Amino acid sequence: MAATNPGPSNVFIRDHNSSGKMVIDFARNVADFPVNGYAQVVPVEKVGGYYLEMTIEEAGRILSSELDNFVWYDGDPAPEGAEGTESFEWKPFSCVRRTFPFKLGNLTVENASWDIVAQHASIKARQAMTARTQLAVTQLTTSANYAAAHRMDVTAISGNTGKWDASTTARQDIKRSLLTAAEQIADATLDVVRSEDLRLIISGDLAKEIALTQEIVDYIKGSPHALAMVKGELQGGRNVRYGLPNDLYGFELFVESTRKVTSRKGATRAVSSVFPTSNAVLCSRVGELEGVAGAPSFSTLALFAYEEMNVETKNDSDNRRTIGRVTENITAKMVAPASGVLFSNCQ
Repeated sequence: MAATNPGPSNVFIRDHNSSGKMVIDFARNVADFPVNGYAQVVPVEKVGGYYLEMTIEEAGRILSSELDNFVWYDGDPAPEGAEGTESFEWKPFSCVRRTFPFKLGNLTVENASWDIVAQHASIKARQAMTARTQLAVTQLTTSANYAAAHRMDVTAISGNTGKWDASTTARQDIKRSLLTAAEQIADATLDVVRSEDLRLIISGDLAKEIALTQEIVDYIKGSPHALAMVKGELQGGRNVRYGLPNDLYGFELFVESTRKVTSRKGATRAVSSVFPTSNAVLCSRVGELEGVAGAPSFSTLALFAYEEMNVETKNDSDNRRTIGRVTENITAKMVAPASGVLFSNCQ
């Protein structure tokens, strides 16, 4: 380094303390991932097993409006109900253990001016939640997981004129699609799954597009929360950034805005949405985030979890390094596809 005269910028040693040890990192709380709002975690005691799926017919089977087949005439033997049982099917699940690791040399850890181990544990926890989101979205957007009546091209729904991103107040394509799907779910579940149980999931790109449609603009105008939304004062509005309410036509709305990096380290950065832009899903999530093993479930998607978000760090003294990882042993399954509808061709 060449000799220089003293000045205000060269008479001190620059270090991290001068910024108050500021760390620039876009850290998302794992509790804020949208998947927590539409998937249900079911703790399990084994890494694999079966769940029981009942058919949905007998509870609503009425063959005659006069109920003739249920009449028990005096003196006759009581109806025996030989055909009164419901069928069922055992369906398998298998959890898969995945770990999201990191490794830091002890010299790096000792000389870092911030808690570099805790920060990397946080990064890996967010990577695990992104992976969990991918598992859930893949299940929800795989058309083969739905019966034909539960796969709806929005442009082919009776009464619709076109795609959601061009809907108008007169057309009402979005509202009609949702009501049609909700009625299909009511038919399939004998009205056990109600509107208040259903969640609408869309991508950030689709949210941005429908927020600009005349149908949604006019819908929000008539909302009691319209003024607060316009002023950006709507409390607890998880969809405010898209100009959308928390509920749309009586269905809870979740914008699946999670992004994934699909490029390898060192390559040109490639980022995309985990949720497909042209799809939407109307699904059921009954109860809290964590379900109860062994209890009846109406939730469309279950995350069977043998181990979840287990954060571990270890000092490897032999090799003078710190090893860390976040481990999950889970699988995603469409356990109640009758309570969901997959929309396609939304934009």
